[in-house]
Amino acid sequence: ATKILMNMFVSLCLLNAAFLSNESVANTQDNTACVFIALVLHYSMLASFTWFFIQALHMYLWLIRQNVTITNYVRKITV
Repeated sequence: ATKILMNMFVSLCLLNAAFLSNESVANTQDNTACVFIALVLHYSMLASFTWFFIQALHMYLWLIRQNVTITNYVRKITV
């Protein structure tokens, strides 16, 4: 569970950093930097949603289906 939360934290930090630098990059009139920031924003948004879904699935399996044992659980839930 800690790996899931740490990865979600990193993706949200990347999203916030890209969002905060978005306005300053947009004012430079540099298309390459603008495309790069757009790619980082899209990637970090998708990564954040994916990690939120994995965390929700983990919480469901932990709280609702308590007697289920899965070998290599963290590896299987993140792949």
